Amino acid sequence: MGNWTMDNLQAELFFSQHSTVRLEMPPEMELHIINNSFVLDVIWRINRSKKFKNFIFYISEQLNLNNPGGTEFFQNFFSTFPLVPRIFVRHHDYSPVLIRDLISTPALVMVCTTGHDDPIMEVAAQSLRGMRWLKTVFILFPGLRRDIDKRDALWGNVKSVLDWTWSKQFTSTLLLTIENSLFALNPYPTPRVENKTHSWRVNDFSNEGRNAINTKGYQIRTPVLNDMPRVFKGTDQRTVYGTSASFFKDFLEFINATMLDTSGNLTIKSFELPYLLELVTQGVYETLIHSFTDLSGNYSVSISHPIGINDWCIMVPYSNEQQQELYVREALQNNVWLLLFLAVIYMTFAVWLCSPRRPRDLSGAMLQCICSITNNPPLSIIQESTLRMRFLYLIFFIMGLNCSNMYISKMASYLTSSPTPRQLNTLQDIVDADLRILVQAYEYDRLLRSPETYSSRFMQQVEVVSAEILQSHRDTLNASFGFFVPTDRWDFINMQQRHLNHPNFRLTDICSGPFYHVFPMHLDSHLRSSHQNFILIAQQAGLEVHWKSQAFWEALRMHHFQLFVDDEEPTPLSMSFLASVMRTWCLGLLLAGFAFALEMKWSGYAILILQLKEIWRQFSRGKN
Repeated sequence: MGNWTMDNLQAELFFSQHSTVRLEMPPEMELHIINNSFVLDVIWRINRSKKFKNFIFYISEQLNLNNPGGTEFFQNFFSTFPLVPRIFVRHHDYSPVLIRDLISTPALVMVCTTGHDDPIMEVAAQSLRGMRWLKTVFILFPGLRRDIDKRDALWGNVKSVLDWTWSKQFTSTLLLTIENSLFALNPYPTPRVENKTHSWRVNDFSNEGRNAINTKGYQIRTPVLNDMPRVFKGTDQRTVYGTSASFFKDFLEFINATMLDTSGNLTIKSFELPYLLELVTQGVYETLIHSFTDLSGNYSVSISHPIGINDWCIMVPYSNEQQQELYVREALQNNVWLLLFLAVIYMTFAVWLCSPRRPRDLSGAMLQCICSITNNPPLSIIQESTLRMRFLYLIFFIMGLNCSNMYISKMASYLTSSPTPRQLNTLQDIVDADLRILVQAYEYDRLLRSPETYSSRFMQQVEVVSAEILQSHRDTLNASFGFFVPTDRWDFINMQQRHLNHPNFRLTDICSGPFYHVFPMHLDSHLRSSHQNFILIAQQAGLEVHWKSQAFWEALRMHHFQLFVDDEEPTPLSMSFLASVMRTWCLGLLLAGFAFALEMKWSGYAILILQLKEIWRQFSRGKN
């Protein structure tokens, strides 16, 4: 690739009536030349309307540039457009830098070629990847056989070149050739070559200013497979529903196109995303009715403008298991229980230290503290008349009032509405619960790319299954497994369980993303601009909400899933609510009875011990 000066070009130019071709041609072939003035006139008329900022020349190596006749063309060209930068590409071993990195738009591309199989054609296609919507003029130097009618041979060359341009998705092209002829390709509804020599207009060379192209019934081929809730078929197996399907059908109406379902030609019968995307990459399909979440460029296919943004999160079964007897303990947080325990200790020490009674009673001080925290101070202790004790009682009263009322109000709220059970919300929770996570192969590959997030222990619980098995478990909300789902799919699942007091599944905070929600589409597709415009219109009009609601009710009507409804009355708390209290009370009664029995027998034990000591002394004296 090079940017050549005028002095260099004077020695290597190709628009000449002599020695136009570099290589010797077969004797039965003849290379024809083009009228310089005709080419300049067409380019000047286009530039007068578009005001190009760059000219890009692709010149075939099969054309002999060592001709003085071309000097006249380029002198006229440079004098007509003296201030417009120019880029010249000559060799097939061009720089890997794409043209998009070197130019400003609008720009005009001129490809000087001898036919559709000329190497310069592929050079132009590769370097203009992603920019093939640029206005492109193909200047054809046809090599025609002498033994075939000139017009028939020329028509064959023109058609092969324009068919090639459409296969590479050059969407704004003209072809100039001998006899001052100008041709264009009309791709809709089926590609056909039109001779525009006497009727062409600059406006025919561009779709600018249009929100959508009119494809006049152009047929877009795509397989239609069940992928709830984005795409699914009706009971007649012809009508298509779903959020992505509704978008696609409305887009076809937007551009006046039709759809052909080719799913009967596929070897697969379930939705296999990697397989379908590979078909798009190979050019079997231009795009698909199926959208997908692009997991960080996990695929080789080009994508459309995003129709939304998804997070990719783990969906786990909702846990309803919680022992009611734990409510007594969980009414206060663990750190609050710890502070209360420490408060009892230092308050006991304070009462014991400040008490005027002698001897001091440590057990009585502890009893006073416990009674104060529960807001039940013993009257006998309150009768103390010392100032320091009354001050302590005032502090005890304030603290006991706050603690007891805080605990009672929290327990009363449990009688009104039970607390939410502890849910699985971290990877460690899932590992501890030994919950299996179902994914497809391409999703598993995405997880392997994030070892810092998904540990090897977690990956042992991830099970790779086919798309059909995954859909059967996920769409029926099988609570034996967890699933990775994008947020748009979760919104649909959540609509199924919005009438439940306790849902079957919940979305965790274990997420990756955000990722684009897109359709597969070739980078230079002729549908890209209209597709993007329709996406923007749909987003501004809020059509996604309408499509989502429509898909939900259609799927419900066709019994693709079950709408879960709670018809059970809320059950009150049972006596197990007080189980821990009853166990503590019974244990206290047992210990108190043991202490009471021990106190009752203590005097007898003391007398017995004294008698044993006296017997031992008498025995010791008699021995001496």
